[in-house]
Amino acid sequence: MDDKAKPTPQESRTHENSPGTAVEAKTQVSTQTKKSTSFLNSINHFRGIAIIFIVMAHCYRPAGWQIETFADKAWFNLMMNGTVFFVFISGFLFHHVFYHRWDYKKYMKSKTKFVFLPYLLLSLPWIVWHLTVGTDPMMHKELADITMPAEAAGWYVITGRTLTAYWYIPMGMMLFALSPWVMYLIKKQQVLYYAIPLLLIAIMVHRPISNLNAIQSLVYFLPVYLLGVWGSAHRDKLFPFIDKYWLPMLLTGIALALIQAQYFGAGTLNKAPFEMTVPDLMLPQKILLTLVILAILNKFEHISIAPLQKLAEVSFAIYFIHPWITTPWWMIYDSPDLLNLAGQGNIFTTLIVTLVIVAISYIIAIVIKKLLSKRSRYLIGW
Repeated sequence: MDDKAKPTPQESRTHENSPGTAVEAKTQVSTQTKKSTSFLNSINHFRGIAIIFIVMAHCYRPAGWQIETFADKAWFNLMMNGTVFFVFISGFLFHHVFYHRWDYKKYMKSKTKFVFLPYLLLSLPWIVWHLTVGTDPMMHKELADITMPAEAAGWYVITGRTLTAYWYIPMGMMLFALSPWVMYLIKKQQVLYYAIPLLLIAIMVHRPISNLNAIQSLVYFLPVYLLGVWGSAHRDKLFPFIDKYWLPMLLTGIALALIQAQYFGAGTLNKAPFEMTVPDLMLPQKILLTLVILAILNKFEHISIAPLQKLAEVSFAIYFIHPWITTPWWMIYDSPDLLNLAGQGNIFTTLIVTLVIVAISYIIAIVIKKLLSKRSRYLIGW
């Protein structure tokens, strides 16, 4: 859900309310149920952390952070591509929540109502804006050489280029549609056999240019999703392993960020799918950090951290709402620097701006929830 450094024009309600797992039940599954469906504080806390990373990737420009020095690039590499966290969690929860109560028709109906419909409703005003006043040159003309309004509107829906971060939904819907295949792999115990080769392919394919190619995004994130599925299915193996080796994994992840900063630059190295270039070091780096964060959070499984629980509960709504705040800064006003911080920012100013945007998005979500009650799920997914 994040952009590269170079600018471009719940089992419980809480567990199930995310771009990867839509809400289908209001009540929390009791921890008295079987292990595979028990509530996991660590995963829920992780979702709260993941949404902070996703929003942060869209806040460095208004925070005045210009990625220039080696230290900037290293910090930036550690910060970006937090979508990997969300996709891993989504895969984990797919197995954890749905494996024992699988109904494909009901599953896709839920995703359509509470993921795709909010995406369409929140995209519509911006599609109209792009087709009328828009940027100069208009994005659909600049990036796709499209002039016909109907074709352009379809292009915005298919690519998600209406707002920053919305590219995730077209890719996510394809990922949901593949769930029968994922269920087959789970039952045949072949998830890891596919995840590893697909991961090697993803490292060479990279993320698509301007995040416009949903199929390429699917190729990139599918192995992460499968690793999340495998992690849930084999918690008894995964958690002892990461608990033992989290420090070497952390150091390796940091080393990959430093190597990329030194030799390959900052951010995701978006490219055409079949263009041969350097391997994507950020994907294995983020997978390692995913396991490190999970290992640390698992040590506090018995503790419910209220702020992270709240963020996790509203994370899908924050995902949908925050681009309405961050995108206009550079799209409408032709500059992200409304705070006059250009050249003065860093990772810390970015974190501050991120927390402000998260707080504003959270408040907006609460207001919408109070106004629309259950119907808010059709607008903001929560």
